[in-house]
Amino acid sequence: MLKGVLKKEKRTSIALKSGILVASISLMFHGLLIQFGIMPISETAIGLPPDLAIVLSMSWLVIGVTAFLSRIIDGGISSVLILLVYYVLSLAQSLFITGFISPFTAYWILLMIITFAMLGKNGLLAGIIAFIIAITVSAVLNVESHPEYAIMAILSGTSVIVCSLVASSIYFTQKVVNSKLNESRERENVEKGKVLTLINNITDAIISTDEHGIITMYNSAALNLIDTNNKISGKPIDEILRLETTNKAPLDTFKELSKSIAIRQRDDIIMQVDSDEALRLEVTFAPVQGGDKMSPDGYVLILRDITKAKSLEEERDEFISVVSHELRTPITIAEGSLSNAKLLIEKGAAKKVPQAIDESHKQILFLARMANDLSTLSRAERGVDDKPEIINVAEFAAQLNDEYAPQAAEKGLAFNLDIGSSLGEVKASSLYLQELLQNFITNAIRYTPKGSVTISIKKQKDGQIKFKVKDTGIGIGKADLGKIFDKFYRAEDYRTRETSGSGLGLYVAAKLARKLNCKIEVQSRLNHGSAFSFSLKPFKK
Repeated sequence: MLKGVLKKEKRTSIALKSGILVASISLMFHGLLIQFGIMPISETAIGLPPDLAIVLSMSWLVIGVTAFLSRIIDGGISSVLILLVYYVLSLAQSLFITGFISPFTAYWILLMIITFAMLGKNGLLAGIIAFIIAITVSAVLNVESHPEYAIMAILSGTSVIVCSLVASSIYFTQKVVNSKLNESRERENVEKGKVLTLINNITDAIISTDEHGIITMYNSAALNLIDTNNKISGKPIDEILRLETTNKAPLDTFKELSKSIAIRQRDDIIMQVDSDEALRLEVTFAPVQGGDKMSPDGYVLILRDITKAKSLEEERDEFISVVSHELRTPITIAEGSLSNAKLLIEKGAAKKVPQAIDESHKQILFLARMANDLSTLSRAERGVDDKPEIINVAEFAAQLNDEYAPQAAEKGLAFNLDIGSSLGEVKASSLYLQELLQNFITNAIRYTPKGSVTISIKKQKDGQIKFKVKDTGIGIGKADLGKIFDKFYRAEDYRTRETSGSGLGLYVAAKLARKLNCKIEVQSRLNHGSAFSFSLKPFKK
């Protein structure tokens, strides 16, 4: 905007300087024509010797070219000097050659406008006074010989002064208007800059179009969404956004915008990123109403990526559904067993009561394990107790042995601890590491009818410390290996179904492993046991 105003002012300056050059050249030729006898000198002019007249004429050429090539309108010292020379030459021309009732008198108007442009009201007033003095001198000198000239000179001078004042007033008004327009455009640019900064800091993609669906404005989030660095302004919205509904029906974006008479939202929009990935979007369609028109002047489209939110929502619904189902069975069994125990006591068959209570106790333990798994999962999801600490690996291994060796012995299993020398320390969440290994060890004890459970902790060639829990249990079939880390998944093996597992353990283990920045490796063969392992970087002081 500012460039446009400056360009307009530059054009005005060129026009004024061009007028000065043309006036100077015409006055030079007029003076030369008089000196060569082609044109008569004015009867009311005082006259000059030929040599001085030629000097005066050539001076017009020099000063005209100098003024045209200089920045005369800028008001510098050199410009003021040039202006003074112009006044001297103009006064000499009018008094000694042309008089004040010739066509060239109109050039005084141009001189007055330039004076006002350079020096303001005071400069214009000084120029008018100089002009009045010159025209008065000319009238007095010719009042006896040419009385009618005096009257014409006064009328001519009055016309020049009036025209100069009017033209200067118009010039001043235009300058004020341009100045205010410039200020207004500057404010507009500042406000536009603020709006663009605000829009570009919004994480939602924002695209603005005109009433025909041609993109006029957008933010950086929009470019990120459509994965491009190219300019998209000036392009049809439907060419840039290829959207469809969750029912796989193509969506005409501009048609959706056009039928929006008020702000409305849709969250069933899909944008295909590639053949394997699609984004779920919440799209806001907003018409932009301006003026007295009934139809919108344009539209604004706001696109928010809700893929993760929708995925979490679906996972939550599925989770609640599965948990409800998994809890219903043990609660029903426990309730039924306790009811039977009560009935047996009432009938005097107390010998069968322990069996019913044992079954109830078994289901209560199952519920406790599920509650513990859910609690661990919640902590992992929320990042609770994830503060890393320095853990002595050998001492940690001894604690595991003290805690789980008795449980293995109760089931008649050998519990082996195989650790290397100089294991040093690791830096990790002690709670997460303990719960991860607890998951593997309790599963190993639960699914190993006979044999042994071995905890192996050794330093690898790459310096990492590898934790492994190996058993001689029932193992995992190939068909189940790819699913064991899914929520509530339990293998179809009847021996697995005989145990009271929640189906959450390994899902929680996978979450804990991600929190510890490690990856779980599984080796298993049906009827030959399983081995679960992961590696952590050693802590270096």
